[in-house]
Amino acid sequence: MIRAVIFRLHLSVAVAAGAVVFMLAATGAILSLEETVTGLAEQRYFVAGGEGAERLGPEAIAAAAGFAATSLRYRADARAPVRVYEGRDRYARVDPHTGAVLALGPDGLERFFEGVHNWHRWFNVSGGSVRRARAVTGAVNVAFLFLLLTGPILWIPRPVARRSLANVLLFRRGARGAWRDLNWHQVVGIWSVLPLAAIAATGVTTSYPAVADRVYPMVANVVPAEAWPGTVGLEAMEGSVDAPRAPETDLAAVLATAEAWAPGWRTLILNVPRPTDSEVRAEVHGGRAGQPQRVGILTLDAVTGAVLEWESFADDTPSRRAQQFLRYAHTGEYWGLAGQLLAGLFSLAAALMVWTGLSLAVRRLRRFLRFRRTLRG
Repeated sequence: MIRAVIFRLHLSVAVAAGAVVFMLAATGAILSLEETVTGLAEQRYFVAGGEGAERLGPEAIAAAAGFAATSLRYRADARAPVRVYEGRDRYARVDPHTGAVLALGPDGLERFFEGVHNWHRWFNVSGGSVRRARAVTGAVNVAFLFLLLTGPILWIPRPVARRSLANVLLFRRGARGAWRDLNWHQVVGIWSVLPLAAIAATGVTTSYPAVADRVYPMVANVVPAEAWPGTVGLEAMEGSVDAPRAPETDLAAVLATAEAWAPGWRTLILNVPRPTDSEVRAEVHGGRAGQPQRVGILTLDAVTGAVLEWESFADDTPSRRAQQFLRYAHTGEYWGLAGQLLAGLFSLAAALMVWTGLSLAVRRLRRFLRFRRTLRG
């Protein structure tokens, strides 16, 4: 009796939310490849010169872009162009050796992934509709979590036997039609339920701040407060603030200090100061996008390049660390490329579960309609 009630609830929620769950799963799978694909595409703009080649200063690179630069993004690979940003979106790729503008951005590929992001979060709507759309995706996250929690109750056979367990744990060769859909639905569900439950649960915390506020204190106790890059940078800061001052802002000195600060850095974002600013902030990334435990903010003297302050993941409040962990655990990015690819794989698994589940629901509806026609006939 209880199993029958759970089945009807599971079926009703799946039919109601299935299409949106499929959209979230499909877009999630695409987004798991974003950094890899855009990184490969960026290699089209790599320039000759490489290690040891003379590089223009930050001021010259900023001026070469042809607009009022607000930040410069450097990559550790000496062949990579420097991105000169005006605001958050518009940027130019500049050859760091010649100052030539290679391309303006964002390009078509970046716009595509931005569109996928918007679909994943709020159905790619704009204006006042965003809030309502986010409410829908949040509710669907809760519905998907419900499906994942009730699914194993329905999938585990009764009574439990070796043959019946094999039917839900292994793909059945030669299965066709409804039997194939049921087998795929159960097998994929059994092997994916825990990672997908984690993805759905972290999505719920992102959608509902009230839930997140209760979860953060618990998560904060298990998130390691990593201090990247260890003590290397802290030792380099000692005595640096008393360096002799130059008469005006020296972004070359600032950049040199920032690059030497964290050995093994991958990306460095240098904010361009205003004429009245006495400090410059540089964002140093030691990992891939979505790894906040390997990101720090360096504050430097705009004139001497001396280090004034270093703020790492370990310096954030426990709740802030928990927030960032849950955000990037949802996408798998917290664990780097492997985490992203696994998140993408399980997103595809979710899409397959929705497809087979809805296929079974449609087949069930057809049988019901045929039965009703038979009774009337």
